[in-house]
Amino acid sequence: MQQIRIENHNSSGHALDALTLTQQVARHWARRTFSDLSGTEVELVKQRLLDTLAAGVAGADTEEAKAVRHGMLAIHGQAIGTAGAVLWGTNLFLPAPQAALVNGTAAHARELDDFDGCGHTGAVVVSAVAAVAQACHADGSTVLTSVAAGYDLAGRMLNAAGGYRLHNGLGWHSTATCGTFGAALAASRVLQLDAERTAHALGIAGSYMGGVWAFMNDGAMTKRMHPGKAAETGVAAAYLAQAGMTGPSYILESEWGGFFATYCGPHAQPERLLEQLGESNAIALTGIKPYACCRASHGAIDALLHLRAEHGLLAQDIACVHVHCVPHTAKLVGGMRVDNVLGAQMSMHYALAVTALTGRADLPQFAPPQTDNPEVMRLMQNIVLYPDLAPAHVHGPLVRVQCTDGRTLQAQVKFAKGHPENPISDSELRAKARSLIAPHLGQAGFEAIEQAVDQLHACKDYRTAAALLQPAR
Repeated sequence: MQQIRIENHNSSGHALDALTLTQQVARHWARRTFSDLSGTEVELVKQRLLDTLAAGVAGADTEEAKAVRHGMLAIHGQAIGTAGAVLWGTNLFLPAPQAALVNGTAAHARELDDFDGCGHTGAVVVSAVAAVAQACHADGSTVLTSVAAGYDLAGRMLNAAGGYRLHNGLGWHSTATCGTFGAALAASRVLQLDAERTAHALGIAGSYMGGVWAFMNDGAMTKRMHPGKAAETGVAAAYLAQAGMTGPSYILESEWGGFFATYCGPHAQPERLLEQLGESNAIALTGIKPYACCRASHGAIDALLHLRAEHGLLAQDIACVHVHCVPHTAKLVGGMRVDNVLGAQMSMHYALAVTALTGRADLPQFAPPQTDNPEVMRLMQNIVLYPDLAPAHVHGPLVRVQCTDGRTLQAQVKFAKGHPENPISDSELRAKARSLIAPHLGQAGFEAIEQAVDQLHACKDYRTAAALLQPAR
């Protein structure tokens, strides 16, 4: 990686009279206030807040969320209400860092949280902000500004790391690596740290991040915990910086131990971190999921749904399905092991099979996996993924169906539903949130949360909004 040299340098060759990358980011966001956000930014933040809170409430009763919750309660004990942050969907409280861990895990546990940015940005950033905002009684405008900051940096970090396919291709889970920086910045913004302390928080967070893809071999629960762990690390880093701890200023640029050299190798593009800083926000490049499975399968699901609608295609009409997709997609969702929920959600074979059979790819199709359905198993065995580097497949896979009557049907959706170029509507988002929240907190509970998010800019103390995430006693 080429190092930029100006005039005065330390022994590592870094300029002494220039701000480091993290210092520049910290200076920018330490100065920004709610009034600096555009109306579009505020609306995008509110949408992602509602989406993440809904996913977190729905995920609170999953095996993974329960394990993390019980583990943290065993270690830390329950915090008294005013001294901690609520665990979404429960009447329990933990200190802010651990609440961020539990809630971030819950938000990702159903595979229904948002996508792009750092990977699953909402589960990281919203969990971090919500926990700290409760602890320090932040107002709603501070919450919105902090979430905007976290989303922006998390997305910029992944761009600077070389992008999703290259960074994750090295084995790192970008939600956990890049997301940690977003959580640290967001938490620092809630705490109103100045630029110097914020830069230290980023350095501390970058010193302790992690998260790898080894869970793909056996469907281990750790995948669900990655956003929560990133949130916890970021929150703890902000509190440590507030208390006087320093972090490395060159956490990104250092040739020995810096993020780019250690986590990205030759793929790093450090200059992308500051591109249009203050002119655009990476939150605009994130999307909201319509289906309860890995985003890499959504384009193929959309294509198959199109064929069902256009040609009346039914499961019994399908002899085989050929999917031409980029190699990373085939690697990510090409598995056939669906003996647990994660395995089913990370398998395009399974996702297309249940979509062909039911016309849906919602949570009931994946949890639990329909492995006892012979038609699902038949369809899975007759779905083939073809890794293809053709430019036409970069944005969306080509789905070709060979029918039992000899017909060949094909479809390709360039931007899958939920993509910024093909977003779900506001009414669709609210319907999704209702479907996730109402079964746990009731219709009235959903409506109260919906209204609180809509009016968050006027909220004087976020704790009043957070209280709505608890079930009635």
